[in-house]
Amino acid sequence: MRPFYTTFEAARLMGVSLPTVVNWIKARRIKAHRTPGGHRRIAREDLAAFMLRHGMPVPDELAGAAPSRQKVLVIDVPGPAREGSVRQVARAGFAVEQASPGFAAGAAAARYEPDAILLLARAPDGGEDLRGLKADRELAGVPVLAVGPADWCADLAEAGCAETLPRAPSDAQLAEALQRVLTRPEPRAGRARAGRAGVD
Repeated sequence: MRPFYTTFEAARLMGVSLPTVVNWIKARRIKAHRTPGGHRRIAREDLAAFMLRHGMPVPDELAGAAPSRQKVLVIDVPGPAREGSVRQVARAGFAVEQASPGFAAGAAAARYEPDAILLLARAPDGGEDLRGLKADRELAGVPVLAVGPADWCADLAEAGCAETLPRAPSDAQLAEALQRVLTRPEPRAGRARAGRAGVD
C-alpha cells in the first residue's frame, strides 16, 4: 500500500491531465506537500477523499483509503444538469456516480450497487427510466429520489419515488432529502448481483 502519490500518478488515477492536478493543488482544492527535493506528493487518504468529494470513481488501488460512504447513482442525460447534481451529491458527503438513462443505468447500477438513486425526471411519472428501475428485481428496493418540475412531484411520488423535489434544489434540500430516503426503513430485497437485466 503506497502512502503517497506523485502528481503524475494522481493524474493517471483520476483520468485528468497533469496540469489539471497541479492547478487543483495551487488552488488548494487538493492537499499536497513538497519533498525536500521540491517535488509535490499527495497522501493516499487525501487523494481518495478528493475523488469521493468530486464524484470520481475510486480505483481499487485506493480502496479503503477514505471512510466508506453511502453511494448515490445519478441518472440523467449528459449535460450541465447532471454534472451539477453530481457535484451537489458529492458536496453532501456521498460517494457518487452518474449514468445515462436506459441500459447504461442498469449496467452502472449492477457495477456500483448504489444505496440510493437520484433520478432527474424527464416525464411526469418518471417515464421508462423509473418503470425500468422498479421492474428490475435487484433495483426495486433501492430508494429513488426524483427531481423534476414542481407540478410533477405528486405524480412521481405516486409512481413509486421515495421522495421528490422541485427542479434546481439547493445543496441543503438535496442533502436532507437523500438522508431521509437513506434512513427510511425500506426493504432491500434482491440486492444479489446475479442475473440482472438492463434498465430499458
